[in-house]
Amino acid sequence: MPDDITPTTTPAPAATTTSSPAAAPVAAAPPMTGAGTFDWKTAGVNDEGLVLVGDRQWKNPGELVTSYRNLEKLSGVPPDRLLKLPTEKDGPDAWKPIFSKLGMPDTADKYVVPVPDGDKGDFAKVARDWFHGANMTQSQVTKLTEQWNTFQAAQAKSQQAAIETRNLTDVTELKKSWGTDYDANAGLADRAADAFGIDQAMLDALKQVAGPKKAMEFLHQVGKKLGVEDSSVPGMGSRDTTTSMTPEMAKAEMDRLKQDKTFAQLFASQDPQQKMDARNRMARLAQVAFPGTTTVDSRR
Repeated sequence: MPDDITPTTTPAPAATTTSSPAAAPVAAAPPMTGAGTFDWKTAGVNDEGLVLVGDRQWKNPGELVTSYRNLEKLSGVPPDRLLKLPTEKDGPDAWKPIFSKLGMPDTADKYVVPVPDGDKGDFAKVARDWFHGANMTQSQVTKLTEQWNTFQAAQAKSQQAAIETRNLTDVTELKKSWGTDYDANAGLADRAADAFGIDQAMLDALKQVAGPKKAMEFLHQVGKKLGVEDSSVPGMGSRDTTTSMTPEMAKAEMDRLKQDKTFAQLFASQDPQQKMDARNRMARLAQVAFPGTTTVDSRR
């Protein structure tokens, strides 16, 4: 090769560069301690939470989430809807929040207690305190009182039916016992009641307690002793019973006869016998009621 020839070299082509897309940022790894153990404390879990983590032995947040999801599946409700039941050492007051969530009113006066028609609600006012003391919910109170009202109504209806049956039996037996004297004896019993100022309400009460038969028999005996026994003439006695009367009883009978229209007609009757019997009757009563009085001349 000649000395004047300088060897040449072909320059290598320039290297071309291409820009590649930036790599996605990598999420920060959870705090770890030791050989890959999750650090719950540095993750912001408080001391109470750390106790729970230790009790459940959760190694990382993934296990916690799985546990939470399984709990929802098992219970069917979120954990915040679950109730933690108190223990014996917590005391009875610890149950109040539980029953409040179940529907117990805050105070007894907030209960709505159904009452029957015509009931003034006095019992309901007292029962509200009982319900609240027993931690009853509103729905329990409603159901209980509705059933109680139904039961009470059935009991009252049954008792009324029994009373009506007894009364009918009593009257039937009394009519059989008195026979043809029933009307006269019943009238005598009524007059005896009038003589003692027994009004219809008192008479009904007596019949309800003792029964119509015993009540009527009692008043009939009283009428006999008062001397108001009826005979063939309405309002007149068949025998003189004034001797067994006290002055007060005689006065009461005189007052009754003065108001008795039938006796007034007899007292002024055109029939001499009826007129005499009526006036003699009043005269005998006057002698007992007012000792020392002059006997009325029945012939006038």
